[in-house]
Amino acid sequence: MPRIILAFNGDLESRLALYWLVHERGYEVVTLSINLGQEMYLEPVGELALDLGATAAQVLDRRKMFLRDFALPTLQANAVYQTNCFLGSALARYVIAQELVRLAREEGCDIVAHSAASKGNDQVRMETAIAAQNPRLKVLAPVREWNLKNPEDKLKFARKRNIPIDEPTQQRVKVDRNLWGVSLYVSDLADSWQEPPAEAYVLTQAPEKTPDEPAILTIGFTGGVPTSLNGQALELLPLVRELNRLGGQHGVGRSDVVEDRLFGIKSREFYEAPTPTILSTAHRDLQSLVQSRETIQMRELLGRRFGELVYMGHWFHDLRVALQGFFHETQKHVTGEVRLKLYKGACSIQGRRSPHSLYDSRLANQSNLELFENQWAQGFTSLWTLPTRVAARLHPTETK
Repeated sequence: MPRIILAFNGDLESRLALYWLVHERGYEVVTLSINLGQEMYLEPVGELALDLGATAAQVLDRRKMFLRDFALPTLQANAVYQTNCFLGSALARYVIAQELVRLAREEGCDIVAHSAASKGNDQVRMETAIAAQNPRLKVLAPVREWNLKNPEDKLKFARKRNIPIDEPTQQRVKVDRNLWGVSLYVSDLADSWQEPPAEAYVLTQAPEKTPDEPAILTIGFTGGVPTSLNGQALELLPLVRELNRLGGQHGVGRSDVVEDRLFGIKSREFYEAPTPTILSTAHRDLQSLVQSRETIQMRELLGRRFGELVYMGHWFHDLRVALQGFFHETQKHVTGEVRLKLYKGACSIQGRRSPHSLYDSRLANQSNLELFENQWAQGFTSLWTLPTRVAARLHPTETK
């Protein structure tokens, strides 16, 4: 009997996929469930997999790996896809793909499987990541092979075979959550003009319901890594969880955007990303204090490209890896503290300081002439305007 590794999160599609692989196709299935900060107890998911016919079920905690190896490099690149996608869902799929490949090698399997939707980005991200790590692995996606076209077909299939499922309710929102944020899918929101239901959000308060007193935070960085909150040293995992709590309490990190999916289709997306919003705001500001203008300009350009690669499924691409090397080099002086205010959905900078600061108030003060000679200014200005004067003589601009 052939063996297969299945990424299993316990939702309807993964339950049907597991049953289909075991009972319809005769595979011996080992399931893999990973804790990435969904804030739910995953042991019952492993037990459910065994009940559905899996020969073994692995439940792993990869939260620290997720933050250290995937979220942190993305933060250091200040990578955001288009306007407000902090790439949490994409990063999670790369962790899952990496663990699928590792487990397949340990178990001696030639096939891995997933239940990602056949119309979404995640199937491409998962399969591209798997192929990049082990091109010999075969990937099986039951959702592309069975003849279940809509939710009603899936429920009918499950009920006929007595597969334990959560009976459908009036809930309109599907939630994809991890430590780096929440992606929300609102099923019946067809009009881009229509306002999302208030109950759609799960992590953040509506701004009008947030506290009337702001939260003042001081975040410390060491070499581009967030290492403290309000003067208290914290490991990355507890720091991220606390910022999610505080940011959510003050309504920080909500977004309702229209973005271009991997296939180029316009899609309306709802995100909640308190921690990435806060950390990115602080990190970007601290970099502006310690990095040169030229580094900042190149960083902004390459950061956008980094975000596009992550969104498009290319985490293991050589260009993405090379860009990470660039951003790692730029972090050597990103040490210091940033003070922020969280208030009514906004995250704003209040101050920053660093032992590597390039800011000198004496130079910035236009009334301070001690460090400048008037002759320097005259010479500089003359040289700066020289190309403009030459061009104007040859190509005079007519004024009306």
